[in-house]
Amino acid sequence: MTKYHLKCLNCGHDFDFDYNQFVGISKLGIVMRYGPNSFSVKCPSCRKRERYDVSDEDVVE
Repeated sequence: MTKYHLKCLNCGHDFDFDYNQFVGISKLGIVMRYGPNSFSVKCPSCRKRERYDVSDEDVVE
C-alpha cells in the first residue's frame, strides 16, 4: 500500500489517500484502477470522483 498526497481537481481540497492496486474498496469508496499509477476516487470534501495519475513525487512518507 502506498500513501499519495492528492489535490481534488474539482474543489482544490488537499488529502492523502492510501492506494492499494490489489484492493478495489477504500475508506473513500470504490477505487477504479486504470493502471499501476492511475486511478479514480471520490474527494472526501466535495464527493466528486476524479481520475488521478500519480508519480513518486506524490508519495507521502
